[in-house]
Amino acid sequence: MTFSYFRKSTFGLSETLQNVKKAAEKAGLKVLGEVELKDPKGYAVHVSEANWTSAVIAADHNVVGFLPSVIVVFEKDGNVMVGAGRGSLLGGVTQNMEIARVAEDVEKKMKEIVNVSAGAGDLKPTKIKVYSTTTCPYCKMEKAWLDENKISYENVMVDVDRAAGEDMVKKTGQMGVPVTEIQYEDSEPDYIIGFDKPQLAQILNIK
Repeated sequence: MTFSYFRKSTFGLSETLQNVKKAAEKAGLKVLGEVELKDPKGYAVHVSEANWTSAVIAADHNVVGFLPSVIVVFEKDGNVMVGAGRGSLLGGVTQNMEIARVAEDVEKKMKEIVNVSAGAGDLKPTKIKVYSTTTCPYCKMEKAWLDENKISYENVMVDVDRAAGEDMVKKTGQMGVPVTEIQYEDSEPDYIIGFDKPQLAQILNIK
């Protein structure tokens, strides 16, 4: 999977920066300050949500460092980009249900701030590819779930197509399946390791 969520802004650098601050405050986050970046030109805005931090520390203080707290705005190749770390990383390092709940809330709010600041809607998938094998039970479960929810996807059998298997390992460093590749129009692909139904449901907007 990708470790951050970025969108191309429809505004200039300064306006996008102001949008970030306003959107963060509207979402209930406290803006602690900003750091100017020289190369690439831009800004890092530090934000905080006291309830998130308190909940994570109470549940497992060892993972508090995975809590996203910076939103960056910078210029790249003539475009203004805005983005933040993904809260799902926090949920992925522990099986604690309270931290998983916080992680979901973090990712939702940070994505909303990024989208509003960029003047863009939700990032929409354009193509889905499921790397699987003929004997993997979790692959069959995921594909049945996708079929049930009428989600179109390309099924790639890595135990039949060796080159495809090598491509999967090269992209993700993973040898296990299923691996779900989700491509977007103007962003890097997501790679979901295993049948992670909550994360897939969130990305694919499945209720």
